[in-house]
Formats: sequence, structure tokens, C-alpha cells
Amino acid sequence: MSSPLIINHTCTEFTQIPDQMIAAAKNRIRCYYAHTSHGEQLTFGLTKIMENDSQYALSIDRKHLSLSKTAVSIMDNPYVAPEGFWASSKGRARTEEIINRNSSINLCMWCWCGQLGIYTPGQVQEYLDAMAFFEKKYPDVTFVYITGHAQQGGKKGYNRYICNNIIRKWVKSCQDKNRVLFDFADIDTWRFSPQTGKWEQSTYNYWNGKEYIHVPVEHPGFHGNEKAHTTIESCMQKGKAAWWMFARLSGWQPL
Repeated sequence: MSSPLIINHTCTEFTQIPDQMIAAAKNRIRCYYAHTSHGEQLTFGLTKIMENDSQYALSIDRKHLSLSKTAVSIMDNPYVAPEGFWASSKGRARTEEIINRNSSINLCMWCWCGQLGIYTPGQVQEYLDAMAFFEKKYPDVTFVYITGHAQQGGKKGYNRYICNNIIRKWVKSCQDKNRVLFDFADIDTWRFSPQTGKWEQSTYNYWNGKEYIHVPVEHPGFHGNEKAHTTIESCMQKGKAAWWMFARLSGWQPL
């Protein structure tokens, strides 16, 4: 890549990925993925996709990283709050220890729960600085920035919207860093309507004391608690976007 890679709702048509790039991703991707409950949407979506089509093979384990060349390999850690990955010296040391112990890791991600509904811009900057630290220390590993989910409305939703925009700006402003953003929130807010044949985004109006802001929020079609606080459809949308990201990081250049 020669510029930041942004993965959002426009990256969910994963059937466009050529077979050879699916194979390349399975041969290449070795990922450490840390998260709490909302982050399970991504791994559950990937698993459902594999169940529907074995071509999209996934090797996922909570203690080990598979070295399979016929499946995307993910070491899944589903119990990691910010302090366990980047927001404390102990957490950063733990992340480094996992990477050092598993030298084949070339992709590393951590996913938010609802923290961005209450975080300050300063706390978001701490996250960005920690990720930049990891990038510098491990230049052969791609660290994926992720926005916070879009389920919150009201004041928390507006705060999350501001924080997510800080993350987006950070990634997009560093053209020479080849950073990657998995825009979880954007994927939450857009849904393809079979009735209209168009993508539809959900928003609400929030008065910030100066003006009304159209704040993106989770699409009503994704309201539910089938898995990881949302619908199976929403989880699969994240899984499709993840495959798009894996293929792009493995050399695919869409037309």
C-alpha cells in the first residue's frame, strides 16, 4: 500500500475478491485479535461466512496461532479491556509479549466496546499514541485502528461520533504511514435494503449547544441481540469487510 487503507461499508461485497486473493490471504494472514463483547461480532461473522462457504476458511483459537496456509489464522482473545492491550504499561507489555512469542503475527487488532461514549479526546489520543508506538516497534506487523461501535445514541452517541472522527482523521492524515482503519462504526450505520436496492444510513439529530449534528447510529435493521449485542446479519457484514481487508493486505488491488 502507498496510502491509508480504509475498510468501511463499501468494502462488504466480498464476493468480488478473486479466488487467488482469497488463497493469498489464507496463506498470509496471521492475526492477534483482542476485544471484549462487541468485538465478537467480527469473529462470529467470519465463522458464519466459513460455515456457509468453506472457501473462506478460518483457523481461530484462543491460545495458539495456527500456521496453516489454507486458512486465515487468528489468535482470538475475547476478554481484553483497554488496560489489557494499550491503556496501561502492563497491558502494552502483554501485547508485546504475545507478539514476541508468536513471531509469525503480521496483523494485530484491538476492538472497542462502549468506551468512546465517555472518553475524552485526550484519552483517544493516548490510544493513537500507543498504536503508533506499536507500529514503530514492530514495523513488520500491521496494527489496525478500529472505530467504536455506533449503537449508542444521545449524548454518548455524539461523544462517540467525535472520538471516532479523531481516529479517522489520525489514520487519513498520515499518508506516509500506510495505516489501516477498520471503520466498525460506519459498518454499523449502513445497511443494504433489498426493498430499495440501495444502501441506507441511519442518523439522529443531536443539539451540541451550537447546532444540530446528524450523528450516524446503528441501523434499525441491525437492532437485536442474536449475537454479541446485534444481529447475525450485522456480524456477517463485519466478517465480509474483514475478508476485504485481509485480501487488500495480501496484495489485492480492486478495479
